[in-house]
Amino acid sequence: MSHSIESQPANGTSSASALVLVVDDEATICWALERLLRGQGQDVVSASSAEEGLRLAASRKPSLVLLDVRLPGEDGITALPKFIAATDGAPVVVMTAFGDLETAVAAVQNGAFDYLNKPFKLEEAARVCHAALQASPARIEPSTPGSSKGTEGRIIGTSPAIQQAFRQIALVADSDLSVLITGETGTGKELVSAAIHRHSRRAKGPYLAIAPVALNPDLIESELFGHVKGAFTGASENRDGLFQQAEGGTVLLDEIGELPIAIQAKLLRVLEQGEYCRVGEVTPRRCNVRILAATNCDLPRAVAEQRFREDLFYRLNGMHIHLPPLRERIADIAPLCRFFLSRIRYASPDSLSESLLAALAERPWHGNVRELKNAIEHAAVIARGRPLRLDDFPAPSGNRQPD
Repeated sequence: MSHSIESQPANGTSSASALVLVVDDEATICWALERLLRGQGQDVVSASSAEEGLRLAASRKPSLVLLDVRLPGEDGITALPKFIAATDGAPVVVMTAFGDLETAVAAVQNGAFDYLNKPFKLEEAARVCHAALQASPARIEPSTPGSSKGTEGRIIGTSPAIQQAFRQIALVADSDLSVLITGETGTGKELVSAAIHRHSRRAKGPYLAIAPVALNPDLIESELFGHVKGAFTGASENRDGLFQQAEGGTVLLDEIGELPIAIQAKLLRVLEQGEYCRVGEVTPRRCNVRILAATNCDLPRAVAEQRFREDLFYRLNGMHIHLPPLRERIADIAPLCRFFLSRIRYASPDSLSESLLAALAERPWHGNVRELKNAIEHAAVIARGRPLRLDDFPAPSGNRQPD
């Protein structure tokens, strides 16, 4: 199936004349990009395979490479570091028709400057190419990605909003920066957190998620930081807390907005000084843990109402990744439905008709991706292998989840 470029006028012009190498086996893509770039004063050469592209890269030394992922022979992700080496560090922009996080992260961690998700607008391609041509060579070094754990935790989507989240995840994963993940209930905040850990340098270390709001308020401090024997009634032995158990790895603090003020001060110490004290202990312990936080509440409002510490908010907000509700990313409903069906043994993604997908796109999905997943699983059980119908699905949820 051909993945076309949406033909719209490109705004702005690129930098001084440079040689751009386009590697794609679709002639229409090559033609459109050649026309765009030559119209902006660039020289362009094209190749239809990684092997041909690498020969041109080594001999012509382009200033920019536009590289497709799906190519005959060696794929673009595998060949990406070779293009960086062959061009002495020229930026590489990956082009992909796969709307999933794993491809985005693999591209960035293999050294890509950026990526374009097909079909893309010419103005978007012009913007990315202009930025890449302004960048210094080898600005992004390839790194070793964390091990993938199959498709169970994949985040799917082609909408601009979710693609922006993919870019942020790919860029922040390999650092130790704290990340604040926001979004309504069911948008996939825990999946984002797990993906950041999975693609980080801490991937071989522990990943622990906890929602303090679900704990007994009197035991939150002990759960997070541990306690010593005799620290309180019932503390019959020493106990390691979450931060000790996650040493060398990553911690997700879910629903961070509900954390008691007293515990917020202790968490701030972990972020600022890398240390904490167990309950009943005065000697601080060093802590090597990356902290990710998630919430569906308005933290700036909580800060203004003095329910959340301002200094902690800024410490947690090293990067902010917002996951939009499903009603704002309607384009993702069809690929999500197909993905969920592909995970069900007796169902087929082909059992989704276009009319059914259109009807599902009209639903409000107050429970977001989680509600959609449950609805697909429910419908698949009812259908038992035949094509799905709208009456196989549960009624739409009537109440909006809390923000």
